[in-house]
Amino acid sequence: MSAYDPPEGLSGRLITPEPSVFDDSPASEPVLWITDDLLDVEEAGRHWAGLLRRHHETGQWPLLLGARDRSGRPWHTGELNNPLAQGSAEAVDVEAYLAEEWTEAFNDAEPSPFEAWPGPAPAGEPGPDPDQWAVEVATSPSGIGDMLTWLDHGPYLGLVHARDGAEAVLASGWPADVIHEGLTAVLRTWQERYGVRLCSLGGASLNVTVAWPPRTLEHARRVAAEHHAFCPDLRQAFFDFEEYAESIVGAPVWSFWWD
Repeated sequence: MSAYDPPEGLSGRLITPEPSVFDDSPASEPVLWITDDLLDVEEAGRHWAGLLRRHHETGQWPLLLGARDRSGRPWHTGELNNPLAQGSAEAVDVEAYLAEEWTEAFNDAEPSPFEAWPGPAPAGEPGPDPDQWAVEVATSPSGIGDMLTWLDHGPYLGLVHARDGAEAVLASGWPADVIHEGLTAVLRTWQERYGVRLCSLGGASLNVTVAWPPRTLEHARRVAAEHHAFCPDLRQAFFDFEEYAESIVGAPVWSFWWD
């Protein structure tokens, strides 16, 4: 594993999953680098943008990492999963996975937004370069706020060896109680269809920038169906499916949270 290449002037540490957290064989090497201290929100955005620009050179994906109550948990304490192999996500049938998750989420919904799983949403209309768009969002005061919706303070800055943001979900040891392989597979299709870029992870939250979001309510309803299959707990935050669909029309960032 090559060395990490963090920004100059930021002190940090390498994190290896704590062996006592899980029963399976613990990782023997660090899974990520993380700053020692929380960063100012706008400072974090600038550093994240600079690291994203260099990803193709370094092979390291930058992450804005949220912690519980400013404590550094779960990152500093190593309360992480073992990293998963990329092949585990490549084996996922994304359409079948989303259909199953949708059916489970809405089997008792009255009324259901669709009579049955409507299938994958059409791709967004291609627009700006996704990496450049993510940089612009991260370096604007309103944009960086959208990237950190689940935090009431600044984030830690992290680096993980990954070929893209989707793989960073597997490689970082993200401890959320989710099906990591399924989410990674879906994220990769969103990278291709909507120009998303993973920007932040909390203990159980995930945000992505979106270069090619839906521009009409009809399209947004289809995308919203995928979102609810991807993250069924959206129903707790948005009780009205139509309201949620309206909220993602032209949205520069998508936010997800698992209870």
